[in-house]
Amino acid sequence: MTREDRVKKIIHEAARQLHDIMNVTPAQAAKDVVKRAIGRSTRTKDPLFWPAGMLMLGLVQAAKWCEEKAVEGKAEAASGNEKFIQVRDAILHALNAHTQLWLQKYDGRLDYVDDALAGVAFVRLYEMTGYDQYKKAADRIAEYLDKAPVDAEGAILYNGGRSRNIFVDGIGQVSMFYAVYSGMSPENAGYLDKAAKQLLIFRKYGMDQKSGLNYHGYELLEEKAGSGEGDGCRCEKKGLLGWGRAFGWLMMGLSETAALMYDRVGDRGEIIGWYKELAELAAEYQRSDGGFSWQLQAVEGHIDMSATGMITYGLERGLQAGILGDTAVEGNDAEGDAATGSGSEDSVPIREVVLRAQKSMYANSTNGIVTEALSSCDDFGVHYQTYGTYPWGQGAVLLTLTAEE
Repeated sequence: MTREDRVKKIIHEAARQLHDIMNVTPAQAAKDVVKRAIGRSTRTKDPLFWPAGMLMLGLVQAAKWCEEKAVEGKAEAASGNEKFIQVRDAILHALNAHTQLWLQKYDGRLDYVDDALAGVAFVRLYEMTGYDQYKKAADRIAEYLDKAPVDAEGAILYNGGRSRNIFVDGIGQVSMFYAVYSGMSPENAGYLDKAAKQLLIFRKYGMDQKSGLNYHGYELLEEKAGSGEGDGCRCEKKGLLGWGRAFGWLMMGLSETAALMYDRVGDRGEIIGWYKELAELAAEYQRSDGGFSWQLQAVEGHIDMSATGMITYGLERGLQAGILGDTAVEGNDAEGDAATGSGSEDSVPIREVVLRAQKSMYANSTNGIVTEALSSCDDFGVHYQTYGTYPWGQGAVLLTLTAEE
């Protein structure tokens, strides 16, 4: 089976999952009752919540990939080109159907900061199709985020109605949306600086100085950090250090913002430098099988396809923008000791890191179904060690496999 055929199967499964994402079977409903009884989170009724958003993001990137493949094959058999166009049209139909579901059955309501991820898909759908419904949807999400509660430094609260916590999930999603939204029309240009602001606030409070890795989040406290001007607030860092998917959220938002800022400032600027640092750090924690673990430092722990897809997309975006073109890092050799993650300490280019990760994604996909994704996280530090097929794994892998130039 060719690479293109394998990707098409992943596309088909992603579209099926998006179609069914709001359908709750009796067995799933019973499980939700039990989960609520023991205090665990259950599915939301929001059609744009981040699991759907990740599928949408992967599918719109796949639609673009299909167009590019059709153009590449113009000199070959016309029937092959037509098949790619048919797949693209099927993807766009599926995304339009889901958008209509949100507009008609959910009245276009926005309830969560997580809806920003679907907003990225809406921006890209508008750029691809020119359909006004996608522009209006993106505008609505921008307005919602602009009115969202913030903490004392201006970071958007993840769930402002319930806590004062900042989650990197929200920071990554919002910054990624703000970045792409800034290019949708000239009057939106200022949103790129808004994206940078969200990221830099998280850098100030949500990172671990010793390792350079991020915590899942933090909460600002009322007290100031010190008497000096610019010291900022004291904060309590929360959640797991180096959780793979949290690092993935940061990489997705940071890479998109850095890629667009690179055209403006080149190698200058804090965002660009920080992005390069995290890209190199990601490569250092790549497993010998090419993937990334559920916790980055746990290279002997369980692989997580959602983290692998998200982190690799963040690297690919920097390669496409020219930020990481000449970057070589100390990474694990794919031929090294699979049990320990050890290998050659020779420098490898970031492109090789991405290729290894892509091989890992194919190895953990069967008949188009992406496996070995970590289940959802209920709260800071609550990571049930359940792995399987989930929308966030399917969407993240599809996004990455179809993003390569």
